Amino acid sequence: MALPQLDAVRYTTELPVSKKKVDYRPFLVKEQKLLLIAMESEDDTTIQTSILDLLEACVYNNEDINLNTLPMADVEYLFLQIRIKSAGETADILLPCDCHEEAMTPIQVDLRNAVLNRTEINNNINITDTIGIILTYPSLSSVKNVSGDINTNEMFSMIEDCVESIYDGDEVHTKDDFDSKELKEFIESLTTDQFEKVQKFFEDMPRLVNKVTYNCNECDKYHERDLEGISDFFG
Repeated sequence: MALPQLDAVRYTTELPVSKKKVDYRPFLVKEQKLLLIAMESEDDTTIQTSILDLLEACVYNNEDINLNTLPMADVEYLFLQIRIKSAGETADILLPCDCHEEAMTPIQVDLRNAVLNRTEINNNINITDTIGIILTYPSLSSVKNVSGDINTNEMFSMIEDCVESIYDGDEVHTKDDFDSKELKEFIESLTTDQFEKVQKFFEDMPRLVNKVTYNCNECDKYHERDLEGISDFFG
């Protein structure tokens, strides 16, 4: 006699940046196990791949939603909703203090308190009076090879991935009009001031933030901290 099949509960949420509706289910034990193994590895690429695999398994209408190209804030929000429905509304993490290297304080984070620090910013970057760049927010695919401490090559690669088009007056050049070599040369031809405008877009882009406060268990120093991103939310 075959064992009974369990039906997963179906939920719907709206992604905060793209405003797309997504249907999803909680993750299963086998999916949670693979994610935990990935997080234990502390390898950013492995973790990002496991998160994508989990989302693809849990999202019903993923033929209408390209998880690889969604803004990272949407990906993190969707993962958080799935995690809440699967394993509860809180997560236990360890947070540091500067009193000494091994000072770690356990706190319980309410995942429901994670919100966008802003909803949108201007993605039209004026380089000169006539020339500009239209940028998109970084996606899972554009950051999949980025380590926790982003280096110069990774930063330039991410920027190149996020260029949607370049215009000169009324003439618009989309990604079909130039190759990666031409784009790299264009970005490297920017002045320092012009490049800072591009960097500011990424510094100011919407992020999922959870504000927490705690006192260090070792020295009782009071801390206020903004948790950002999946790795912060789950230690």
